[in-house]
Amino acid sequence: MEVASKATKTTRLIIKRPFLWLIFIMVLAVAGGLVYRELTAVHLGQASVGLTPLTDLGRGTYHGAQGGLYPGGSNERPSAHEAAGIKIAQEIRPLASDGSVDEQNGKIGFVAVGMSNTMMEFAVFLEQSDQIPQLNPAVVLVNGAEMHKASQFVADPTDDYWATLDERITTAGLSDAQVQVVWLKEARASNNLPFPLDALLLKADLREIIENLSAKFPNLKMVYLSSRTYGGYATTDLSPEPHAYQSAFAVKWLIEDQIEGKVGLNYDPNQGTVYAPWLSWGPYLWADGVAGEATGIVWEQSDFSYDGTHTSPAGRAKVAGLLHHFLRTDVTAVPWFLTLESVQ
Repeated sequence: MEVASKATKTTRLIIKRPFLWLIFIMVLAVAGGLVYRELTAVHLGQASVGLTPLTDLGRGTYHGAQGGLYPGGSNERPSAHEAAGIKIAQEIRPLASDGSVDEQNGKIGFVAVGMSNTMMEFAVFLEQSDQIPQLNPAVVLVNGAEMHKASQFVADPTDDYWATLDERITTAGLSDAQVQVVWLKEARASNNLPFPLDALLLKADLREIIENLSAKFPNLKMVYLSSRTYGGYATTDLSPEPHAYQSAFAVKWLIEDQIEGKVGLNYDPNQGTVYAPWLSWGPYLWADGVAGEATGIVWEQSDFSYDGTHTSPAGRAKVAGLLHHFLRTDVTAVPWFLTLESVQ
């Protein structure tokens, strides 16, 4: 009764003082507006942000940085780098646990490294791999990506990411000496610095990760890198636009450093001490939402979960499909990923 009495007094006070009605309505409006904005961010998002995919940008520039996946605004590997990749791919053989060649019982470890998106997308890739009759039976697929492991964590060799990776390698029946190929897809969490600082910071992380991988896997030959998917639907600061788009420059610049012979990235024993595996773009995953790109890739809201950052089952299947297509068609992947008979 006392509570009811207080409510009645409050109502009478509002009626007697009309300005309180105005304040009350304004409070409701603000609260309603916050809810509306949250709902529209989640259910509507940004269907496109007006940025040009690197694959479409070509020789054009973004804030002074040239497009294309490779130097000169090209989406094709420089001929010498591709020739080197083909040679390395043809030299990848099934290995015994001690790293020696074993054509009968050896294994080719192919490991996914990265964050939660990578983990969820590679899980679907593993499910779809049963549908590839030409898959080389020596290839052992390992999902080494982990939840909450953005690039700044994986770049730290003392992070518990590496202990978990050890467990997954062992569970898959592999030794470190048998891992020869990695798919690396990473982003730096809440990396909201202005361009190009955000991309340069991610590039530094990626280089550290490559060094960690080289130290851990003595026979690692190749690393394919991918950058973020579309981030226009994001409702958090984890990896929104334009930072999701800009993350591709980190990958582009790191690969270009190796192509240009920068210190610490040599993969060719004929050129001196080997410090790194051969680096290349894997599938480029970014497109401007529903505006898409020239290749036809589009990202709809339904391709993402509630936070607009992690892919939904539909989005995961899309990434897995792009990875499958890459591995089945790229000249540096076909020699080791598919059976010899299918290549011939």
